[in-house]
Order: sequence, then structure tokens, then C-alpha cells
Amino acid sequence: MAPSPRTAQSLESRRSRGTQSYRCRVCRGIHPLRKCKRFRKLSAEKRLRAVLINKYCSNCLAHQHSEGTCRSQDGCKKCGGNHHTLLHMHEEPSPPHPSRNPRQSARSHPRCSAGSVSRSSSPNRAAIERPRLEVSATATSVATLVRQKTIHILPTAIVVVDTGSSTFETAAMIDPCMAVSSIDRSLAAAFRLPFTSLGDDKVCSATLRSRTGNFKLEVVLKLDPSLKIRTPIRALSDATRAKFGDIRLADEQFHRPATISLVLGADVFAKLIQPGFLKLEDGLPVAQSTVFGWTVSGAVLEH
Repeated sequence: MAPSPRTAQSLESRRSRGTQSYRCRVCRGIHPLRKCKRFRKLSAEKRLRAVLINKYCSNCLAHQHSEGTCRSQDGCKKCGGNHHTLLHMHEEPSPPHPSRNPRQSARSHPRCSAGSVSRSSSPNRAAIERPRLEVSATATSVATLVRQKTIHILPTAIVVVDTGSSTFETAAMIDPCMAVSSIDRSLAAAFRLPFTSLGDDKVCSATLRSRTGNFKLEVVLKLDPSLKIRTPIRALSDATRAKFGDIRLADEQFHRPATISLVLGADVFAKLIQPGFLKLEDGLPVAQSTVFGWTVSGAVLEH
């Protein structure tokens, strides 16, 4: 006996819903995300970006619910955190091995000061502490002298943050020394950016756009409880600002003190920098071309 048209339509509807529920949003194949070959080949950072952009649950990689309502009791098999194992990024460093090369050892411990490394095979406390105090005093006097005569500027750009429902303009610092792009938690809340937990960290995603042109970039931002960077520490003269009047600046007010709560780090740095470097004269900062315009940074000698 053939099924009635209504029954056939219902079966087809259920089949269609079942197909769509397993439609991978990364490769458009019919399978769960955890089984996607393209997804598994990505780095952990790019997997996280794909999860956030495509609105998957970071705990079980399903897309019918968010991480906050996930019922799965399974956590990361590497660290036990409340995220999927495929999103694990923080490997525990193995215990340091004694190195025969003192230069290699110093690189492994970047916070060690020059005075804390002894040239003797059997150092004593005095041999270590005295050079450290001398270096510290010298560094302090040099820093004081530099602060009195120069103003330091960090590279900033005005960017457009697209949340999907609203857009906001804000200043961002471009800093390749920060491994992961970050945003102050209060700023993310003001922009109403949805976030998810990744181990001990909270992250959110947004689309960055330039104010002119067609540039856009999907970026994952780590939430920082207190990310507030002041640059410059005091205003530059109008004469210094006028030196850069012939180029399209990424931040026209770079010479005015401002608090920056968004940092674009090494994870996106290569996508922001463009060919072009400008050094006008000694005593002035330099300019670097980016997708947002020219950023200005460096030391300014003003009397």
C-alpha cells in the first residue's frame, strides 16, 4: 500500500531536517563537524575560529545549541577543560632540559636579566646579585632620561567592528608581540559580542573591516579583564602631526592621548601589514602601511 501524499511529505521533511542537521558548515558535506577532514587539518586556532564563526558549540561541536546549554559531560581529553579536545591549544611545556649552550638557555628564559646569569660553573649569591643591581640602576637612569626627552607612540588604527547586527568604530593597536588578539571585557560587553569558554579563557569572534575599501577579516578575540593601553602618554605638537599630513592615516588622532582596549596580535598581523615604510627624518616616528591606512609609531623627540 503506497503512503499517502501527506505521509510522503512528512517523511521527506524529516529526511531533509536530518540531512541539514549533519550538513557541515565548514565543507558543506553531510557529516558532523568532528568528522570533517578539512576541519581536522586546521590548526587549533583556526578550528576555534571556524567554531565561533559558524556558531557551533565549543564543548561538543554540535550546532543545535550553545555552549551554555550543552548537556555533554565530556570535556577536553588533554586538559579536562570545558571545550572539545579538537579545540585544545595550550600544551603543557615539558620540563626544561639542562642546556650545554648558554645562549640557548638564555633564549629559553627570556625574563632572566643579564645580571642573573653567572659565567662561573659554581656561582655564589654575591656574584649574581651585584651585577643585577648595577644593570637595574643603569636601566632606571637611562629610562628616566629617555622619558624626559621623548614621547613614545604605539601603532594604532581606527577599525570597524561588525558584530553581525551592529557596527562600531574603535581604536585598535597592532602589536605582533601579542600572540593572540585580545579585547577588553567591558568593551566586548558594550559591543554585545557573544563569547564562549575555552579552558580558563573566554573568547569571542567578530568581523573587522576597514573604514575605506573592501577589507574584512574574521577574528577571534581573547577577553581580557583589564586591557587598557594609554598612547601616547602626552599630546604631540601640531607641527609633528602636520609632518604626516600627506598620507592616509589609519588613526588621524594618533598624536592625541587615548586609551586602547583592542589589540590585534601576531595571529592576524601578516594579514594587516602592507608593503610601505616611511621614515621622514630623525627625531620623528615612522609610518607603516596597513590595510587600515598608515600607522605611526616610534619615539618622538620634542623639547
